[in-house]
Amino acid sequence: MNNYTIYTDGAYSPSRNKGGIGIVILKDDKIVLEYSKSYNNTTNNRMELTAVIMGLSCIKNKIDNLTVISDSQYVLGCITKGWERKKNKDLWEKFDIVESQVLSNYCKTIHYDWTKGHSNNEFNNKCDKLAVDATNLL
Repeated sequence: MNNYTIYTDGAYSPSRNKGGIGIVILKDDKIVLEYSKSYNNTTNNRMELTAVIMGLSCIKNKIDNLTVISDSQYVLGCITKGWERKKNKDLWEKFDIVESQVLSNYCKTIHYDWTKGHSNNEFNNKCDKLAVDATNLL
C-alpha cells in the first residue's frame, strides 16, 4: 500500500510578530519529510491553515490513502464541520485549489483527523517543535 499521513502545526509569537509552520509526512508509518518555515506579520490560525496547505502541496505522486492530522479546531472545523470561513479567505481559496488538485490527480479521498495538541502524539509534538523553532528564525 501507499499510505501517507501528513501531520501539521502552526505557531505564532506575538512578542516577535512571527509565525511558523511544522510539517511531518509519513509514508507507511515512516517519516519521509520534515519541513518548517518562518513567516512575519501573521496569526496562529493563518499558520495552522498554511501548514495544511503546504503539507497537501507536497503530494506529487499517486497514493492509495491520505490522512491529514492537525490539532487546530479552527482548520478542521472549517474543513469537516462546515464552519463558516469568516477570516483568512485568501488562504481558504488556496486550500480549496490545492485540495482539489490533490483529489483530482493523486488520491481519491483525503481523511482529516484531529489530535490534541501538546499531548502524547509523537508526530504532532515534532510538528509543534518545528513550528515554534521557526518563529525564532531571523
